[in-house]
Amino acid sequence: MKTDNSALLELDISHRGIAMLDNPTLESAAHIIAENVVSAVERECNDAGFDDLARETVIARLLREILLAMPTRSSRALATACNRALDNTAGVMGLSSPRVEAVSPDDGSVTMRQG
Repeated sequence: MKTDNSALLELDISHRGIAMLDNPTLESAAHIIAENVVSAVERECNDAGFDDLARETVIARLLREILLAMPTRSSRALATACNRALDNTAGVMGLSSPRVEAVSPDDGSVTMRQG
């Protein structure tokens, strides 16, 4: 007999504290963080900006790493995931990327520092 555990999963996620922006799904929360990281990197690199393909590539890599770290309330775990993605993409593109110092698990805001 197959049971639907989606309600249990939802309770488990909210119990762990993932309550970002009215409790979106983990993927939505990860996307908010990824977009914030890319925007911050672009600002830190003197508004150089990524072309569309590069931006989407960096966001996809960030999403992958962030989702592997979720669900978590740890700013450090989220920052480490973001930095791993930046190391594996921006570094390959020849960019010296700033580092993610902290990620707010409440609203997805990021704090950057020069790497």
